[in-house]
Amino acid sequence: MDTEGTMQDYTYEILFDSEADHWWLASRRKLVVDWVRQRYPGRDDLHILDVGCGTGMMLLDLAGLGTAQGIDVSDEALRFCRRRGLQNVQKGDVLALPFADATFDLLTGVDILEHVEDDVAAVREWGRVLKPGGRLFLFVPAHRWLWSLQDEISGHRRRYTARTLRRVIHQAGLSVERQSYVSTFLFPVILIGRIWLKGLRRFRDVKTENTLHPAWSNGLLRGIFSAEIPLLRHVNFPYGASLLCIAHN
Repeated sequence: MDTEGTMQDYTYEILFDSEADHWWLASRRKLVVDWVRQRYPGRDDLHILDVGCGTGMMLLDLAGLGTAQGIDVSDEALRFCRRRGLQNVQKGDVLALPFADATFDLLTGVDILEHVEDDVAAVREWGRVLKPGGRLFLFVPAHRWLWSLQDEISGHRRRYTARTLRRVIHQAGLSVERQSYVSTFLFPVILIGRIWLKGLRRFRDVKTENTLHPAWSNGLLRGIFSAEIPLLRHVNFPYGASLLCIAHN
């Protein structure tokens, strides 16, 4: 793991090449955007910040909702954003955002909070730049016992439970509007895969989990994960490999 909580540079190239269609990455974005659209139906005038924007696919998916800006600490990530044609991105510290108070209608933080050493300070800072009534959409990995290679190369510092994530949000002075575990249908597959990977790494140098599944399975896995989206419009899931949370100020 990178001691600063940042991803290994080679990981950004893997993301850039795969995240448009990769079953996990594409479905994760689709789920977050669906929760955003539920709360802002018909809106195309929102001012949005994507914290830890990575190589920029989330910004592309959010563009139809208004003006989407991205910020990331990695020069490599921003270079890939610009290769996608994205110019509304900048380098910055997620603990000291270069924006005035009450600037944004909503902020997305997709698999970024687990990188930050002081997660309470991060959520407090993200809440600062939200307009009154603004919302923070957080997607984080769940359960420490699911720790794996991808956590290591991504620079994760922790994984969350529903209780620990809620506590962070409350300590930061925000309130939880809704929270649910996700990636529930594939939870047994993910668990078995993590156990298998631990054994595999004794014999092979594996650089990422994103390319371990056979190509033919990508559409199947994406379909299973995406099938959660309409259900999550109505119910919260009691377990899963990740957590999705909406907080407000």
